[in-house]
Amino acid sequence: MTTTTISLRLRLFLAFGVILFLALGVPAYYLHQNLGQTSEREARDGAVRDLRSVEWMLSSGSFQGIEQVNEALRELAARMDIRITFLTRDGRVLTDSGVTAERVESLENHLGRPEVVQALGGEVGVGLRYSDTLGQDLLYAAMRTQANGILPEGVVRIARPQSQIRKSLDRLYGQAGWVYGLGVVLAFGLVSLTSRQIGRAIASVAQAAADIGQGEPGKRIRFSPSTELTPLVVAFNNMVERIESNMQTIVKQKMESEAVLNGMKAGLIVLDGNGRILRGNYAAQEIFPGLSTFAGRKPMELSLLQDLQDACDAALKKRLDGDFSQVGVMVSLAGGRNFDVSIVPIKGDAELGVIMVFHDITEIKRVEQIRRDFVANVSHELRTPLTSIKGYAETLVGIDKYDPEQTRSFLEVILRNANHMNAMLDELLQLSRLEHGKQRLDLVSVEPASAVYSAWKSCHPLHKNIEFTSELDASTPAVRANFEQLVQVFRNVFENAIKYVPEDTAVIHVHGQKSGPELVVFIEDNGPGIPAEDQARIFERFYRVEKDRNSSIGGTGLGLAICRHIMANHGGRITVQSPVPETGIGSRFIITLPLAGQTSEE
Repeated sequence: MTTTTISLRLRLFLAFGVILFLALGVPAYYLHQNLGQTSEREARDGAVRDLRSVEWMLSSGSFQGIEQVNEALRELAARMDIRITFLTRDGRVLTDSGVTAERVESLENHLGRPEVVQALGGEVGVGLRYSDTLGQDLLYAAMRTQANGILPEGVVRIARPQSQIRKSLDRLYGQAGWVYGLGVVLAFGLVSLTSRQIGRAIASVAQAAADIGQGEPGKRIRFSPSTELTPLVVAFNNMVERIESNMQTIVKQKMESEAVLNGMKAGLIVLDGNGRILRGNYAAQEIFPGLSTFAGRKPMELSLLQDLQDACDAALKKRLDGDFSQVGVMVSLAGGRNFDVSIVPIKGDAELGVIMVFHDITEIKRVEQIRRDFVANVSHELRTPLTSIKGYAETLVGIDKYDPEQTRSFLEVILRNANHMNAMLDELLQLSRLEHGKQRLDLVSVEPASAVYSAWKSCHPLHKNIEFTSELDASTPAVRANFEQLVQVFRNVFENAIKYVPEDTAVIHVHGQKSGPELVVFIEDNGPGIPAEDQARIFERFYRVEKDRNSSIGGTGLGLAICRHIMANHGGRITVQSPVPETGIGSRFIITLPLAGQTSEE
């Protein structure tokens, strides 16, 4: 049985540490937790008492005019060391002991103050906040009063400074901290002095034991014959401590290696010499949920991919032949994720076989597909107007005798298609500038109602018999945006809705609501809606719902893509919801914009 001993110095430090913690730490914690709350609670109760006294004075006193009320409030406020304010029900300051009578009318409306709101609701409103005017914390208390002679029905409010209470608490905390620190220094100084004196007495014996321990590795003392020989036991057991230190170093290095592997974005799976799974890092566990349960099994059982299993077998065979070059294979997993897998044989370890590294190339594949789709879409969109222009131009060239009316009709078709191509190129250039941040963006405070009105007005030539309603008005909070670009976003959404709403019962409805620091604008229509599988892609360039790709509905297919980039540059968002939950039909475009800066209240 091993006898575990603790040094005297450590014993003393631990004992004094526990005593100091119990003697000083616990009371200090209790003082800190309760004294501030008690002081604040007493201050609130005192403020309510003062408020009731002031309200009694106002309701029971007889005043000949507002000047007499002002004089009485100033005298009472000076005696009670408070500030008294009387407000009408609409929040207008009627009298204030803290300012002169001439400045009362210039004071801002107090209807929005929290304590005033509570007082108007029939409660005694109490609130603590920082006053920018006085540069200190004030405790406010307010209550509703009935009309009395010269004074109308309103709210009386008092304000008491809290600086003195805070200073007293801070001074008390500071003194307690000095006492605590001094006690800790003195206690541990005494412990250090005592333990050092004892240590010097046994240093020589301990050194001899340490020398013996250095020359006999593997030996360990299991017990101490007497208390005088305890230092010898400690010295001999230093060897064990060194071994443990080395083991800790090895464990630390292992943990560092695991941290590096688990910090990799690429998934990593280790196979043994027989091609069975040993372990994997965090990224691999995200790729293959439940990876740990497949330990000791083949990759085929994990992924259900024959190509991956064949590549692992080929890498293991190359390792047996002394070839340590890597084997690569590309695989596709469920959910549309694509990976480039590098399988690397491991040298010099018979237990380990190969390492599989999974590089996620899903985004690369997606970008390549978007690029291919873009080329195909541009070709598709340009082919129709180019074919039309070419056909009508060839027809005009082949006519021997021109009919003015027919010629004009042909030229109008050519001009219309040329304008369509020009609009498409303009929108492509704008989209490119938005994507690369080359378009100047001056963000100012914008009224959403004005932007909606301008956008709808610009859509007038496209109007069908549409019932258009907007709940946005002058009371709608302003947003931080570029007016022209915000109008363009609204116009693109309106034009998109106008194309699809029914001829006879067309409805477009706009409304909004504030959500934290943002304004959310909803644009709803009663059109055919957007299929769920297409909603995630309608903001891509040239993307259209497949059933409408060859329809007669016009447009370049870039409007919603431009909207998405404009909103991203504004720090906002645009999304779509179809059908509208309340009606079960149509589409709802949700535009989220940051609110314009607001002046913070006191």
